[in-house]
Amino acid sequence: MAIAEQELLAASRRAYDLVFKSMVETACLKAARDLNLFGLLAAGPLPLDVLATRVEGVPLRLERLLVSLGQIGLVLRTEQGWALTELARHFFVVPANDPSLTMAPFADYMVDQLESYYLRLADVVRGNLDFTGVVPYPPRSRADSLFYETIHRSNVYFPIKLMRKHAHLEGVKHLVDAGGGIGDVAAALCKQFPDLHVSLINLPSAVDLVRENVAAQGLSERIIPVVIDLYRDEYPACDAVLFSRIMYPMSAQLCTMLCQRAFAALEPGGRILICDMIIDDSQHPNYDYLSHYLCAVGTDFSVLDFKPQSAYSGILQAVGFSQISHAAGYDHVLFQAVKPA
Repeated sequence: MAIAEQELLAASRRAYDLVFKSMVETACLKAARDLNLFGLLAAGPLPLDVLATRVEGVPLRLERLLVSLGQIGLVLRTEQGWALTELARHFFVVPANDPSLTMAPFADYMVDQLESYYLRLADVVRGNLDFTGVVPYPPRSRADSLFYETIHRSNVYFPIKLMRKHAHLEGVKHLVDAGGGIGDVAAALCKQFPDLHVSLINLPSAVDLVRENVAAQGLSERIIPVVIDLYRDEYPACDAVLFSRIMYPMSAQLCTMLCQRAFAALEPGGRILICDMIIDDSQHPNYDYLSHYLCAVGTDFSVLDFKPQSAYSGILQAVGFSQISHAAGYDHVLFQAVKPA
């Protein structure tokens, strides 16, 4: 087969995915969620008739949906009835086996926004519809923060692996975790580095959630939540600052400002760490970030941007950092640098 034909075949497959794959998977996932199939099958297989009764569905129609779900890898037919695959069980059952690696909160959020927003982007562009979040942002209450922290913690498994493998925190006593979420990243780093103590910056409505999470892991004395405005306030004096999946959507100008605040807080010889999702790989679009970026279409102001992540080296150097390095893995990148002594 000629190279041109290979490229045409690849383009054809991509076009087919755009038209058919996205529609089929989204429709099936939404139906499974609306019918609570993941919840009903979480305890084990169920015969079709029992499942149809519980979803108040027509058995023949339900069976065809289950066959479709089977084709995309979410259910399978067993001797005992229909059952979840390991993929579905791990990523879509609530409560999650691992809150750091689940898609259930994202799936719920995306399905809720699908008909009211995402499928109406033409209306958004024409100015006839604005983006309105399901829950206020910034969060105002404990319930608001719990909603967002549940989402944000649901895919930190792999960035934690990257940081545990490559973060240079040996000898660091005090880390400022800027925008550190519910504390899962800080907890993982404290478990790896026994001398580490963390000041975790978060919003007022989230600090109790942080305290409860770190207490459950026996780390209340080593991880202390603090309420600080990341963009206006001085950070506590420290010997390391971590921005974990905070900067990836920001412009170079805003990233520079945050790096300057970190530089001012660091002791000479202190370290800055920036862990980001990779969003600039043209061969592998980051659909997670794109789902958020599309929300910005419906707003009059947004900080969301697509900067090349290689820009961090220049930003860190311009701020005054040295010994700049980076490591990539698990669809994330980790930049590190040192404040000169």
